[in-house]
Amino acid sequence: MDLLPSPHTPGDDEPTGRTAPLNPAEQVWAAQHRELVSELCDGDVDEWTVGDLFDRVHSTWLESDERPDPTPLVHAFGVALGDLVARDVPGMAWVSYREDDAMALALSRAGDPLVVFPIASVEEHWGAVVEGWFTTHVHAVVDETVRQLRRPQQEADGWG
Repeated sequence: MDLLPSPHTPGDDEPTGRTAPLNPAEQVWAAQHRELVSELCDGDVDEWTVGDLFDRVHSTWLESDERPDPTPLVHAFGVALGDLVARDVPGMAWVSYREDDAMALALSRAGDPLVVFPIASVEEHWGAVVEGWFTTHVHAVVDETVRQLRRPQQEADGWG
């Protein structure tokens, strides 16, 4: 299991996509999801509070006889995951990642090839995780992102 699902990580020969700042519509979309999580956490948006919310929502969804489409939940928790990673990893910010005709919101740091996909990570794990996953995953993604960003430049460029 990759903690940083990314089509372009240090060591790749060439980027397979490109990043750009979020456009105004993407900024609004992320802000709406951010506000939803913030309201449900009474404004206390940290990995523990969001993790508790995730556990309650996820278990309710799993126990439901007719499970609704989880996409809005995945998006909200994915934005929360990304915000928490960006909070703890200096320089990481939301970007729009485009490859061919596909687009995804991701995290990246200017001048570094690493791209982190928090929404895709939540989507990949939705329906298959145990209680406490979200909080543990925030810490694991932060640790792995920091580790990847600290790699020597020659190793990151594939020369090491």
